[in-house]
Amino acid sequence: MTNTLTIQIDNPAILSSIRKVLNALDGVRVLPQRRSKTKKSGIDEAMEDVRKGRMSGPFSSPEEVFEHLGI
Repeated sequence: MTNTLTIQIDNPAILSSIRKVLNALDGVRVLPQRRSKTKKSGIDEAMEDVRKGRMSGPFSSPEEVFEHLGI
């Protein structure tokens, strides 16, 4: 059975020491952190949409929204 534990380390100066300690433990494996270089938070995506003009409205009724969407 495999259990996964995620640890957040706010002080990068101790990261190397923590890795050495964890690697010394039998049965413990340190996995590399997967980072997406293009991953943005939801608010970042929304603000980019606003900057690029990819927004509509305001609408005063649901019917106006549906009409705008062609539904």
